[in-house]
Amino acid sequence: MEAPQGGFLLSKIDFAKPALNINDQIELLKERGLEIDDERKATYFLTYVGYYRLSGYFRYYADPNDPQLERLKPGTSFEHLMDVYAFDRRLRALLSRSFERIEVAIKATLSGEGAVTHGPFWLCDETHFDRGSHGHIKMLMDEYIGDRKAAHQHIFINHFMQKYSNPYPPCWMMMELFSFGAISKIYKNAKGPIRIKVASHFGLQHDILESWLHSLSFARNVCAHHGRIWNRKFTIKPKIPKVYASHWPASSHDRLYVLCAMIWHLINIIDGNSPWKKRLLHLIDTRPNIPLRAMGFSDGWADTPPWSTPQISGSTAKAAL
Repeated sequence: MEAPQGGFLLSKIDFAKPALNINDQIELLKERGLEIDDERKATYFLTYVGYYRLSGYFRYYADPNDPQLERLKPGTSFEHLMDVYAFDRRLRALLSRSFERIEVAIKATLSGEGAVTHGPFWLCDETHFDRGSHGHIKMLMDEYIGDRKAAHQHIFINHFMQKYSNPYPPCWMMMELFSFGAISKIYKNAKGPIRIKVASHFGLQHDILESWLHSLSFARNVCAHHGRIWNRKFTIKPKIPKVYASHWPASSHDRLYVLCAMIWHLINIIDGNSPWKKRLLHLIDTRPNIPLRAMGFSDGWADTPPWSTPQISGSTAKAAL
């Protein structure tokens, strides 16, 4: 069968790579130039982590002189790859903690601003959303409420459904059900006044916050599914506030650095006493063999905004950037 690609028809072939047992996998890694001093440790790692998952980490160390990029750079060891893997796991855990804080804060401000201005059921009213977008918002609500699964999974929803005749719970209950991705979509489609009020809590213009939530939602899903994060090239580039433009090089806009910088900007406002930055610095400092530039970090990054910004509280959040 042929498929179009770039204006040309390319012939497809059947997948013919055989499955390899652990011993054969170790031999293949050796053939590709990986130094393995402890085969027992390698066997354990390949058994419980898997060759294919590991391959995502050693692609960075491919020998540029190999046309097929299958051989590894001289001196690359299995211990080194395990160190990178362990770093990535700790990094994912650190990012996941930040996503929880940000998600809760966005839910609280979005629910609060909408409810105070338009009432508890503003999510049900299409006049509070851009033209033509409320159908999608209603689909999101039906996804969580329509089949009444939520009533079985959440006591507060079950109580509401039994006591009240409204088809949907008030916004503050609905927010507890929505995922980060759903919240991002609701914010994107809400009309300007609500968006502006919510964004002001985080010292950002509303279009910047919309872009950030989209990027953070994608990264959150990568972490939730245990995807490789340390040197990932993100396909969703966030908008950059002017105040940070000179400090966040264009080459880092699709890398981990800008993701971490966005997170710290938000966390610093949400919790002025958060140890998140210190934990990131400690993680990086204790892994000197991890190539920072592969993550978009440049020399002296910790001395530039927002890292150099004094820790603040929400009540002293600066004007929108």
